[in-house]
Amino acid sequence: MKKLFFLLLACLFISQSCNKPTVPILSTNPVINSGSNNISGGTISSDGGSNITSKGVCWSNSTNPTIDNDTTLNGNGNGTFTSEISDVQANTNYYLRAYATNSVGTGYGNELSFNNPVDIGQTYQGGIIFYLDSNGGGLIAAPTDQASSAEWGCFGTEITGADGSAIGTGYQNTIDIQNSNCQTNISGNLIASDVCEDLILNGYSDWYLPSKDELNMMYQNIGNGNALGLGDLGNFAMDFYWTSTEIDSNYACKQIFSIGVQGDYCKFGTYYVRAIRAF
Repeated sequence: MKKLFFLLLACLFISQSCNKPTVPILSTNPVINSGSNNISGGTISSDGGSNITSKGVCWSNSTNPTIDNDTTLNGNGNGTFTSEISDVQANTNYYLRAYATNSVGTGYGNELSFNNPVDIGQTYQGGIIFYLDSNGGGLIAAPTDQASSAEWGCFGTEITGADGSAIGTGYQNTIDIQNSNCQTNISGNLIASDVCEDLILNGYSDWYLPSKDELNMMYQNIGNGNALGLGDLGNFAMDFYWTSTEIDSNYACKQIFSIGVQGDYCKFGTYYVRAIRAF
């Protein structure tokens, strides 16, 4: 009888040990690029014997990312889930794993890697991409304004070469303005090209004042123009911004970011400045 009793206890102990909860078991779904975002997720094959309280994906620039890195939170429970990965740097390698957490701890799926493609609207090399050329390069806008009340400068002086209006001419315009030796400002206001030339932002120092077509492309693609459906990614003021395009000795081109209209105004007018750089 005693042997039977101890045998029953042993069986009960073994049964309880076998049913002891573990961390969840899951796999990571492939990463699919969708415009400026990436889509992944996971499939949970076992909750480990304990209810899943949170799940999602985690990612990092280093291998074996955990929930201490960037994560999504996609609810609780078992099954397959989808995760949207946003706010990642363009043209940068990332490592990603699905995760699920229960009362025991966190289980992770298999590790995948992805490289977010360069695209308009992406954060990249110090700012926001707003234009791509056909050679793998493009233009980046600073993520914030550099000034809200700056003059164009050089009123009464026509600058040779600072009249470029097309995409790709803003850099030379800015150099020509800076080489004009007429930037002395007796009014005490900031000078638009100086603000861009002197800017060191996010590790980059090659910023310049955009030409009229470059500024308009910025308005259209990441501003209130919303030509690509991205919205106002640059958080622009609904006000006038200077371009580097000179009209004559007294006038230069500006653009209002509430409706996108460009016009010419006296160089001593004070407006917003948003610097750009090429990559």
